[in-house]
Parts: sequence; structure tokens; C-alpha cells
Amino acid sequence: MKMLRFSAALLLMCGMAFASTASFTEPRLAIFLSKTSYHHAWETSQLAGHGWVGIATLAGIPYDTLFVEEMPGDQELLKYSTLVFGQATLVDDATYSQIVLRLGAYLAGNHSVILDGPLATKDENDKERDHHALDDLLGLEYKGLLGGTEYRIRVASNDHYVTRGFEVSQFLTPVLASATNVLQPRAGGAVLLVSTDGQHSFPYLSCATLGSSRVVLVSDFGTSAGAGTFFRNDPPQVSYANELWNAMIRAVQWASYGDVDVPFPAPQVSNANLTAVVRFDGDNSGDLNYQLKTLNFLTGVAQDTGVVPLYTWVSSFVKKAGWDKLAPLGKRLENLGGEIGTHSKFHEIDRKMTPDRWREELDGSVEEIEQNMRAQGFPIRKIQSMINPGDTIPMEDYGEVAGRFSFYMTHGLEQSVPLGFGNMTWFTGANKDFVLLENSPHPDYQWFYDPTWSYTTAQITANEEAIFDHMFHNVGRGVIFNEMWHDYSISSAPVNEGKDKRITNQNNFPFYEAMETKFGTLPIYCPEPQELAQKLRAMAQWNYSWKASDDTIEMTLDLSSLRRNDTSESLGGMGIRVENTRQFIQAVLIDGRGHPAFDDRLLILPNLSPGKKHSITIKLGAQPTKADHLTYVSKRMTEAAPTPTGLVFNVKAKSKARFAVAVAEPAVVVNADWQEWDDSNGHIKGFVRSDRRIELVKVSTAGFHLTRANLQILAVKENPGTLALRLAAPGSEPPRVSLRSGQQLRRATLGGRDLKIGNVGRTYELELPSFTKESELILYFLETNR
Repeated sequence: MKMLRFSAALLLMCGMAFASTASFTEPRLAIFLSKTSYHHAWETSQLAGHGWVGIATLAGIPYDTLFVEEMPGDQELLKYSTLVFGQATLVDDATYSQIVLRLGAYLAGNHSVILDGPLATKDENDKERDHHALDDLLGLEYKGLLGGTEYRIRVASNDHYVTRGFEVSQFLTPVLASATNVLQPRAGGAVLLVSTDGQHSFPYLSCATLGSSRVVLVSDFGTSAGAGTFFRNDPPQVSYANELWNAMIRAVQWASYGDVDVPFPAPQVSNANLTAVVRFDGDNSGDLNYQLKTLNFLTGVAQDTGVVPLYTWVSSFVKKAGWDKLAPLGKRLENLGGEIGTHSKFHEIDRKMTPDRWREELDGSVEEIEQNMRAQGFPIRKIQSMINPGDTIPMEDYGEVAGRFSFYMTHGLEQSVPLGFGNMTWFTGANKDFVLLENSPHPDYQWFYDPTWSYTTAQITANEEAIFDHMFHNVGRGVIFNEMWHDYSISSAPVNEGKDKRITNQNNFPFYEAMETKFGTLPIYCPEPQELAQKLRAMAQWNYSWKASDDTIEMTLDLSSLRRNDTSESLGGMGIRVENTRQFIQAVLIDGRGHPAFDDRLLILPNLSPGKKHSITIKLGAQPTKADHLTYVSKRMTEAAPTPTGLVFNVKAKSKARFAVAVAEPAVVVNADWQEWDDSNGHIKGFVRSDRRIELVKVSTAGFHLTRANLQILAVKENPGTLALRLAAPGSEPPRVSLRSGQQLRRATLGGRDLKIGNVGRTYELELPSFTKESELILYFLETNR
């Protein structure tokens, strides 16, 4: 791991001008927790761990998750560009000595440290120790537990990479839930963010350079102070567009790369701003009506939007509803790309688990689901996923989960740290491919049923839409949305009246319809659950290096460190974002071949061969390119290539897969189930519902655009004055084709029969009859004089 930089100054030598260049070899974070701190306050360690893995993923830096008690030796530690210590306050004396020793050697090179909260200031008995040696090494001082519930975080300086793009004095967060442990540089450095009540201010995020190394100090991110919250069930009880996440992401990038002045690459989970999967908890698996409504609703969501669920049953409950009733519907979801998992056998996982109870709740549930699905004639794939039932499962029990499942969704911490997802190996033993997703804020149980929460359906919908929009528009970077949904809430079950009074809603369903609308109208990525797990493994495990100038990035993406060969099969649809530039991507080469799949500042990855190093070259320019290119795809894209007449790309899809292609000249998309021309941005947008090879074919008819076609076009053929489109037989909807042309359309035929043409100016609507087999649509244009 090494950073090289050429001066940003413009040098004139022998009549030549030299631009800035920089390079970096294999950036990687080590994210440390303390076992001692965990056993003292497990929720705080869990918050910090989940949150920092989420930040690393969003920053696009590969990472490992470690304990300070097992700190690697000097040589092993040097492979990390940055060490992150998350709420590692308590350590024993031997560990403290090792931290001082290891950090002394580590900081002697071009390396960085990020502290979230105090580091090793107390012993295993929660007694303050003499920690001056470590403080001196890091150049910091502790000011104590300061601030409180009237304090917010605001920008103190924007003269730094971390806060560039914010305004001085801009508030980034709502009020905090509690005081924070304040850290600040002892001398020098820059306080970039402060917590303030308007009268008093304390450092919140500071950056300092120590020789050739960098230190970032954060005054409690991963704690119940909730600096990163999007919504808290305390006054003022409104959603908040919390921008602290973007500052934290940029802090990780600065820690790794320093004051870099060239563009650099940052991989992300998907090529969209937001990645969505439905987390479904089948708490009422024995209620047939609830199950039927939920299964049918989620089937419709998959068909209409492409967003699919991890659908989990409490297995012992299903017998009451009837396996014969539910098995075919569960299989139907799997056929659409969803996944059947477990929500335990009895929904009785607690802090008193024994090995026998773990086997009964988890192994017993898997066996029961798989056997009954098979017995009903609807076998499913091996169950690999689990959703946390009941209270939050503490991290120390992750070994029980990871030993049985490779993909796990949990909950319980989202008010304080709303984003947490990645390949986490704390307490997982030998199971190093374990992927965890924290629930996105907030569970439908809390919105609609928690007696300590009280909101109308309209309030819930408005707040959740605002959270979703903030994640999509402001966080971006492929951020994952997986809000917890339940069968009883989708079915608007009545609230149990108790001592605590809350608003009772007669109809919850408008909330779910609103979220389905968000899924279907915004350009999001919609992976299958196991695909998402593989993408998150890649983000943690692969390595990459890069070198860049103002107009070129050369990147080597090394897949040899992926622990599973099948991970590379799920890379398609991921993104590589170009950070730190206002320029636009002009062209992309992957392994020397043209790759026409990119947006202005993000390229879309295809699948790549496992175990190899792949070269990626990104060319940048001052204006958007005029070349045809795929700018967005909502499902896995395995390949994209230029063709003599346009481009071609392959999509893997079991449910709706959307795409958008930027075109500068008249063109038609072949093999799409639906397509339309978007005049506002010069894109052809469309979708398919199954695996497809989609081709963009240019045509010479002046000003021609298919404004809409709701059936497949199988082939395109041009002759002077005519354009022939081979149409597939339509589906259940009446066939529709409309078009715009700079040349007057004088006639149209389908299978040799004339069609009626309606038009407004040069926009034409064809009246197509129903037909049951492939037919040829021929468009006749009035030829212009030349």
C-alpha cells in the first residue's frame, strides 16, 4: 500500500506542461473493535462496528474487521492504509501496550488512523489509566463528555477535502440524543465539524497531519448519541436529511489518500444511487389470510418494480396456515428472484440460548422449511439466509448465525446508526464470508404497532418517503434500503390495546403502496438477496490500485483475494464512481476492450473472470460524451460491448429489469419488452422481464424516435424511404407503437395490411390490431429532396 503524488503546480520545462498525477496501491482499512469494550457495553460496540463497515462500503475502500486484542504484527499491519478504532475505550494493560507499540511503527510511514471515541483510555475494570503515551503518539487530547440534547453538528471550515461542498455554518444533523466524548488535536490540525448549541461549541470531526501520516478524530459517531440518525422517536419527531454520512465517507477517503488533487475511483455496491431489497419477517406465518395477502403483494412488487424480497417464515407456525397453500406462492417468489429464508422455528431467540436451543431454532427451522417445500412439489434452493427474530441478537452470538447462514439481516440500532451493511467477521470464527445488513430506518412494527411510537399512516408515509429520498438523492453511492416489513402490518392487523395509548390506523396499506411507487419510479438497483451478499463480499475482499491524472484513471481490479470464486459472477451491475472531479467520462476500456456502460461519473461493471487482475481505463473530458452508452441498469449486467450499429449488453433478470441508454442519433432498442424515448435527457428507457441480450441499433431516418413501444422489437431493417421492425406477438396489453420523425410518415403496414395513423405534427400513433405471432411493421416515409 503506497501513495505517490506529483506536484499539483503547473511546471513548464522545455516548453512542456505537466499536469498533476497520483497513484495508490491497494487501499484497505482495518476496522477495530475491542472485546473488552464490547463486554462492557455491547450495544455501543455493535453500533460502531456496523456503522463503520457501512461507511467503508460507501467510501469504496476494501476492509477487514478485527479486534484490538488480536492486533496483527507490524508487517501485517502495514498492508492497511488506514486503521479505524470504533469505540475501543476499554482494553487490558497488555493490549494497551501492544497498541502503543504497533501504532508507533505504523505511523512512522505514510499511514492513517481514525478514532471514533476514546481509544484505550480505561482498563478492563472501567478504570481510567495513564494513556499519555498513546495520546502523545496520536497528538490528541480528550476534553470530556460534553454537549447534550440541544447540540447539533455544523460545519466549522470547508477549506478541506472532507467538508468541501458544504457551506460554513451549515448544520449537518438534527439535535443529538446525548453528550459526546470530545476529542481534538493537541496542536495544529483542522477542526472541520463542531457540535454546538449556538452558544458553546466543541470539536466533533478534526483532521491532522503527523509527518507523512494522517489522523482523523471523531467525537462519538457509533454511539446512542445518534449523530448519524435520519429519524428519532423523540421531539421534534421528523425525518432529517442528515449529511454527516457524506462527511464521514470523505474523511475515510482523505485518511487513505490525503490531499489528492486528481480524480480517483471508488467502487460501489451498484450502479444506482440506491440498492433496494425487501426484508420480510413472517411473524404471523400461521395466519393464512395474512400470508396470502403478503405473498401476492410482494409478487406484484417484484413484477412491477423488480425489487424482490428475502421472505422468511417462522417455520413451526406455517403448518396452521397450510404448507399446501403457501408452498406454491413461496416458489413463485423464488422464480421471480426472491429468496426463501428462515425467521427461526419458534421466534424465541433470546439472551439465554444454549447450543441445543440454537440447533432447534435454526437447524430445525431450515429442515422444516426445505422438507415441506419439497414434499409439496415445490423444492427451493438451499436456505442461506436468516432474519433476526425478536430482540437484537448481540454480536457475540454471530458465530451461531454465521456457522449456518452466509447472509443475515438484523435490526434494533437504526435510530442511532441507520446505515450498517457489509462483510463482518467479528465473533464469526472461521466463517469469514458472513454478510450482515442492519435494517433501514424504520421497521413497520415501530411505525404502526410499537406502543411508544404514535403516528398516522399519512405521517408514517411522509417520513419514510423522506428517508428514502434522502438516501437516494443525498447519500447515494449504491446505499442499501431494506426496511423491515411484516405480514400483519401489510394486512393492517388491529393494534393490541394496552396501557400505552398510541394512534391506531385502520389501513396501513397506503404506506406500502407509496414505497412500491418509490421503487418503481426512481432509477434504483434491484438485486436478488444472494447477489447482494456477493456484491458486499466483493466490496470488502477485492483489492485495487490506481493511478490518475486530470483526464485519465488507470485502475487494476484484483479478484484473486476473493475467497469464493462465485463472487465474481455477481459483479455485474456494480459501479465504480469517479470522485474528486467535475469532468465527465468519455470512454471506458476493460482489459483493453471498449465498454460502453457508464454515466457521467460512474462506470457499470460487467461480470469479470475470477481469480484475475483486470485493467480498467477511464477517459475524462470537459463535456458529456456524444457516444452511445448504457447509463443505468437495475439488474445484473453480465457484458456490454460496442457494435458497428450501436451497442449490445446482456442482462440477467427473473423480474423487471430497467435500463437507460444515452443516444445522440436516431436508434431503436432490439429485444426490450418495453421502450420509450425520453426527450428531456436524450435517453431510450426500457425494461425486460427475463434474461436478455439487448441491442441498440442506429437508424438513418432523420429525427426518428420510438416514443413508446410496449412489445418486443426483434429486428430492424432499413431500405430507402422505409424502416421495417420485426415485432414479437404482444402480451396481455393491447399492442402500442408511437413514434416521432423528422420525415413525414405517409403509410404504415403490419403483415402487409395498412394501419390507421393518428398524428400531431410529426408525432404519430399507430392503431395496431391484436396479433398472435411475429409480424413485420413497415413504416414508409416521405423522402426529402437532397
